[in-house]
Amino acid sequence: MDNHPPSLESLQREVSELTAIYHGRGWTTEATELESAMTTAGNRILATRADSEGMKIMLEELAACVKTLLQANSWIVAEDLGILVLDSCEKLKGEQDLMTMTAMHNLASAYWGRGQLDQAAALASWVTKLRQKILGEEHPQTLTSMTNLASTYRSQGLWADAQELDLRVFEMKKKTIGLKHSSTLGSMSNLAISYAYLGRYEEAETIARQLVDLGESELSPTDASLLKWKLTLASTYRDQGRLDSAEKLELEIVAVSRDIFGTNDHFTLTSMANLASTYREQGRWSDAERLEKEVVASSETVLGETHPQTLMSISNLASTYRNQGRLEEAKDLGEKATTVMKEVLGERHPHTLVAMADLAVTFQMMRQSPDAEILAARSLRLMKETIGKDHPYTLNAMANLGFIYQSQSKWDVAGGMAETVYSRRERALGTDHPDTVAALEDLRRIAWVEAADQNSQRTLN
Repeated sequence: MDNHPPSLESLQREVSELTAIYHGRGWTTEATELESAMTTAGNRILATRADSEGMKIMLEELAACVKTLLQANSWIVAEDLGILVLDSCEKLKGEQDLMTMTAMHNLASAYWGRGQLDQAAALASWVTKLRQKILGEEHPQTLTSMTNLASTYRSQGLWADAQELDLRVFEMKKKTIGLKHSSTLGSMSNLAISYAYLGRYEEAETIARQLVDLGESELSPTDASLLKWKLTLASTYRDQGRLDSAEKLELEIVAVSRDIFGTNDHFTLTSMANLASTYREQGRWSDAERLEKEVVASSETVLGETHPQTLMSISNLASTYRNQGRLEEAKDLGEKATTVMKEVLGERHPHTLVAMADLAVTFQMMRQSPDAEILAARSLRLMKETIGKDHPYTLNAMANLGFIYQSQSKWDVAGGMAETVYSRRERALGTDHPDTVAALEDLRRIAWVEAADQNSQRTLN
């Protein structure tokens, strides 16, 4: 796009070209939304009889259309139109104009929806700074920008940054609009999610439990906010090893979300993926596979093959195949997910590192020990650097590397790792958590093997 201010005619022409493209792709709903926005703007312009207001009116209607597209998860069209609206606003009004900042905010949301996280973070960070400067930090629009930036940080795996921002937003909303305002409750929910990502499961559960109790007393059972809070609560149950409680709640959420939103909805896919994760933790591989294959197929169609959520679902399916003994399929899917995650999210993203650690276990089970050890050691080192040595993901990666060393009969190294994993899991998760129990069993097995080796040596001597 050139640097000259756009005219009303040129803007209408560009929107018409987009509309024609969408009709050609069969995206009738999206094309109709654009046509409706153009028609409404035209009628308003005729009614005002002020040519000088024409461009402003057109941008207002197109901006409203972008918001509608975002609400409908029509990310590609929202991005296309959002770029056009932002470019026009910047040239006509400058970046510090309220309409321009709204256009920035909406385009950042479109980038996030498409999984273009670096672009989303850059734009969300910039509009947050502009709104803080011009509107003040406690202004509702500023808080909305901060919320979206925190969400982008979570998607990037920058969980500590997200938690810090979520807490600031929650405290400011509690101060300005009160604890029971729906917007404040939404910020509480975001804070719970950030706590869960950081492995602070009890804090996450406490907040999610408060939200669910409040929602069940004041909202419809099918309310979208209540369903989201229940999903967060169920995740904290699973993270703490309370798998039956997690399954019961997730089954309810999946049934309701399928009925209300449909299978191809973003929230429905997330709830299905979470239920599949619980099935994996329960060792119910066939149930997990059935759900995961459905999630992968729908995610590829709805979100795209390179969307982060699609890639995570592929990696999860690979893990299920491995546990079913289908190692070639697990390797193929695991390599596919890991390769694309490195390109889309970067190698240091926590989800990429989890996929790498899982792939390393698959390599080991296929007796590709050198590849397995190199990959497992690298994923563990990067996890320590990015999310910390005590994070549950890091401890899982350490346990995986220890398993590889056991397979290589490197019992001293494996034993040291097993002791570390057990002590840290006991401190972070509690003695009765399934992962802690598994770590203790691992430690005992290694001790038994080492004792047997020592007895053999004494016998030989």
